[in-house]
Amino acid sequence: MSTTNDIILIVDDNPMNVLLTDTILKSVGYKTLTANSGIEALALLSEMDRTELPSLILLDVMMPDMDGLEVCREIKKNPKLIEIPVIFLTANSQTEDLVNGFKAGGVDYITKPFKKEELLVRVNNHLELFYSKRTILDMNKTKSKLYSIIAQDIRSPLSGIQQTIDAIDQGFFDPCSEDFKELIHQLGIRTKETSILLNSLLSWTKVESEAQRIELKHVDINNIISSCILLLGASAEEKQIEFKLEIAENTVAFCDEVSAHSIIRNVISNAIKFTGKGGLISIKTETQNASINISISDNGIGMSEEKLEKILKADALVTTVGTNNEQGSGLGLVIVRDFVMKTNESTPKSLSRHLV
Repeated sequence: MSTTNDIILIVDDNPMNVLLTDTILKSVGYKTLTANSGIEALALLSEMDRTELPSLILLDVMMPDMDGLEVCREIKKNPKLIEIPVIFLTANSQTEDLVNGFKAGGVDYITKPFKKEELLVRVNNHLELFYSKRTILDMNKTKSKLYSIIAQDIRSPLSGIQQTIDAIDQGFFDPCSEDFKELIHQLGIRTKETSILLNSLLSWTKVESEAQRIELKHVDINNIISSCILLLGASAEEKQIEFKLEIAENTVAFCDEVSAHSIIRNVISNAIKFTGKGGLISIKTETQNASINISISDNGIGMSEEKLEKILKADALVTTVGTNNEQGSGLGLVIVRDFVMKTNESTPKSLSRHLV
């Protein structure tokens, strides 16, 4: 949905046109950037990172040195800029010129001189279309990740569970034997792992669809850490992993409890998965400058910067294997990243220093 927080870049070599357009947009709350030539506009855009880019560009067609059509073509060549809608401002409404504008990558045109109402309606409509398109693309990416998880990380353990149940049903194991007891034990572990993955998947899809609400309040971090250890304790005991806790009493943070629990739980779960038998996981909290720092470390196999970057940036999840052949999808780290990002986006800057 478009908002008056959207940034609109105005590109025109006529100072009066820039002033008029700028004044109209600011009068309803839009933020603006201006450039007096196509070359200046391209230089400005090249220096921005993705979080600073405008949501829409109003681009004059007739400019010296580099006209609007050429500027638009350059914009559409750049992967960082290609999705930004461009509306041409033109004094010429001949069909051939308009067609050339659309071929260059423009989404619409406004004939000068224009009325305030026309400008605002067209700007708002194309911002709405821009956000709708981005939402659809994000949904497709989410769908692709879901298919990847279902195909690789859920189907495999469920297939193994089904095969085990079939073997038991067909009487291949003596219910009184040690092999049978171990089989039931392993069946329980695989079922629990699949359940944890499904719960993580539900949490992640809520974040991706923005259905997960962020509610900031004072939360006892000790209780969250204790809850996570209790939840994951059986997996740690299975590998004889010891927890070393250095947690200050009355450690209270201003944060979203659900997000904090998901973040800490997934980090601890990863530590267990990639720590060998008899390993150690250390959890430490300390207060510094009115902030609470939580560190979770282990003496496991670790992860290279290259693999970490691949997991966090990949469109499809990356399958990994733990020290006891536990299957991993990289979903845990993705959940941590997305919860942290959403919490930061929802937190007033005056309160951000209190976040976990």
